[in-house]
Amino acid sequence: MALLVLGYAVLALALVLVVTGVSAVHLERKRLLAVADAAAGDAADALDEGFYFGEGAGTPLERGVPLTDAAVRSAAAEHLSSSPAARRLDGVRLGPGTGSPDGVTAQVQLSAPVRLPLVGVGVHDVVGGDRLVIVVTARARAQLGPA
Repeated sequence: MALLVLGYAVLALALVLVVTGVSAVHLERKRLLAVADAAAGDAADALDEGFYFGEGAGTPLERGVPLTDAAVRSAAAEHLSSSPAARRLDGVRLGPGTGSPDGVTAQVQLSAPVRLPLVGVGVHDVVGGDRLVIVVTARARAQLGPA
């Protein structure tokens, strides 16, 4: 009987550890996605002034605000450095997918490590440490139209 109670206690403890870990990863992913959404929205209206005042001067903007990879990366990096929400996340980095895939869509890819709560030494071999890296991607487009 004592062995059965011990087995149930171990099972309950394992369930608590799994639910706590999954919840921590999910909440951190939601926070990171909110920061990525805000950065993409900020970058969507980051007009590439070199294009607008140079080679694209006088070009009609029917498709939207013309974006370049550099303009999107710059606006996203500036947003990350000034955002209080981004500062609350440890180790947030712009990913290689940050840019403009079609010239009118701002795509921001962020990655950040998440610390798993209540994780001991045994998990080090399974996940390569007590941190997992979360990667999220957000897209935004500045549509032009009648006011």
